[in-house]
Amino acid sequence: MIMYVDRYQIPGWGDFWAGIVDGKLCYLKLPCEAKAMRLQSEKEVPPELEQFAQRWDLDLKMYPTEPMNAVWTQLTQYLDGNRRKFDLPLMLLGTDFQQMVWQGLLTIPWGEVRTYGDIARALGNPRLARAVGQANGRNPVSIIVPCHRIVAAGGLGGYAGGLDNKRRLLRLEGVL
Repeated sequence: MIMYVDRYQIPGWGDFWAGIVDGKLCYLKLPCEAKAMRLQSEKEVPPELEQFAQRWDLDLKMYPTEPMNAVWTQLTQYLDGNRRKFDLPLMLLGTDFQQMVWQGLLTIPWGEVRTYGDIARALGNPRLARAVGQANGRNPVSIIVPCHRIVAAGGLGGYAGGLDNKRRLLRLEGVL
């Protein structure tokens, strides 16, 4: 399968990378993850994107497909505070457990948070909180599947997109 990838800069946030397979969003990379990397050219993709593609046996092609326009439009609207819910077709690539966790994240409304334990209990086993955290950290479609809305019982917890971005996103939603 081919994963079409594109990079897009959102003012005030930075460069995002997205991947589309069969017209569905399967990858979204936040700017802070890419800041530390020095890409050699406009066409070079971040190593994490290459690793994701290899893991799922996807061939990368730099090409802004039509569905990518909807991703960039909706993401920009959200980050500008003008959208609360995304309406994008998703292809969530992960283990069965990860997909269950990510489906749970999709039920968390804008402006609300849940703990890792809350999600574990919703999955039927409160002892899975640590596994929920690991699945949350491997979410390939951050923001769209709102892993920033998961916090630790005693505080903010972690965030694969960086804690600064997590705080910013939660402030945007009025949580912090």
